[in-house]
Amino acid sequence: MSHYNSFIRIPGLVIRQKLWPHPRMGVLEADVLRLRVWPQDIDFNFHLNNARYLTFMDYGRTRLMAATGLLVPAVREHWTPLVGSVSITYRRSLGFWAPFTLSTRLMCWDEKWMYMEQVFEGKSGLAAIAWVKGLFRNEQGNIPPQQAIDRVAPGVVSPPMWEPLLQWNELTKEKLASGA
Repeated sequence: MSHYNSFIRIPGLVIRQKLWPHPRMGVLEADVLRLRVWPQDIDFNFHLNNARYLTFMDYGRTRLMAATGLLVPAVREHWTPLVGSVSITYRRSLGFWAPFTLSTRLMCWDEKWMYMEQVFEGKSGLAAIAWVKGLFRNEQGNIPPQQAIDRVAPGVVSPPMWEPLLQWNELTKEKLASGA
């Protein structure tokens, strides 16, 4: 059951998008999923397992691609979405059977990376917040983010990158450079 997202949910979303497309939304709008913590999602503390947050985030990003129209060129042109870095902060537990929302939005992009924010909220408020940097790649190499955005929203340019996001990006570069 742990690979439900990878082998059923995400491919099912791709097929569903082909047959009954999600309503289109702008590339800078947030997509919100309503979810629940199921038995396969919990750990020994009877709350959402840390790894399951990342699994839900994969689905949230794929769903955002479908809603913005990016899923169509990605599938058609064999773009592989890849994650370069994730930073997640946990605030509150999401207990067994708890309903929650996952909001996913594209914050900005640069020459290589797209930067997204993903927010988990339960009945008591913020449960976790994450930043993700990702890109698309094909056999020729990385797809420049602006090229991908232009496929679905020509003329839309990246909002300015938020200063803490710049600092986070520099930290990840330093980690890689130091071999840590």
